[in-house]
Amino acid sequence: MDVRQTRSAGGIVLGDSGTVAMVFSKNSHSWLLPKGHVDPGESDEDAARREIAEETGLTDLELIDDLGEFTRPVLTFGNTANEEKTIKMFLFAAPPHAELAPTLEIAVAKWVPFRELAETLGSPHHDWFVKDRAWLATVHERVKQAIQRD
Repeated sequence: MDVRQTRSAGGIVLGDSGTVAMVFSKNSHSWLLPKGHVDPGESDEDAARREIAEETGLTDLELIDDLGEFTRPVLTFGNTANEEKTIKMFLFAAPPHAELAPTLEIAVAKWVPFRELAETLGSPHHDWFVKDRAWLATVHERVKQAIQRD
């Protein structure tokens, strides 16, 4: 069976006092960083900004860094699509005192202290997030330095 290849983009969005925006996905029943599919003709950065705005309500983001990309299977219960996606991630800063406003697609959004990001990412019910956490470990110091710049 052929594996369908798709592309997504999103980011780590820094808030006040070293917090990071996270969203709870109804599809995967997991805490995630905001991201989603790149539309045809859309740049990765534009897709990341659009998806973050759609999932968290955050706009007027300051681009701090390009955090690279990683590839993993699509994470949904009962995934029969045999789909693998490449995820391009950016580091953004939200405006001071920004409030999260999740959409219908997202059950809940919250600010999480950066030091708790790795343990919050994913779900205690399954181990789908090995590649997400491995990628996070590769950018940990860059994100930490960006937090300390403020």
